[in-house]
Amino acid sequence: MSYIVTPFEVSSRVLADPVKVRFVHLFAAIATRHSDTIDCVFLVEGQHVTVSISCPALTGLREKEQHYLSDQQLAEIAALELRRTLEHGYDARQAELFIDGAHLRALGKELGYL
Repeated sequence: MSYIVTPFEVSSRVLADPVKVRFVHLFAAIATRHSDTIDCVFLVEGQHVTVSISCPALTGLREKEQHYLSDQQLAEIAALELRRTLEHGYDARQAELFIDGAHLRALGKELGYL
């Protein structure tokens, strides 16, 4: 399955020049990292950055609210989170970014998915 997140550049207060961001892949981290998340991996200036989306948050959306997000939508939500994080001056290459239930709903609504 192919996910399309267009490569983008972000101006960051932390780095002198705009940073180039490219989506790499999305996968369930339960088996690979023993983490209850869906991980979206990006390259930020050639360095891996992981944006993790909580599986319990996705289950809550599905079971309580009957909202289903596709892998494509999850990748786009993760890209928005990474863009915002970089724009606010945080060097996302330093750690994993995590999206919990409330934040997932906010980003999903902003993109028109919820």
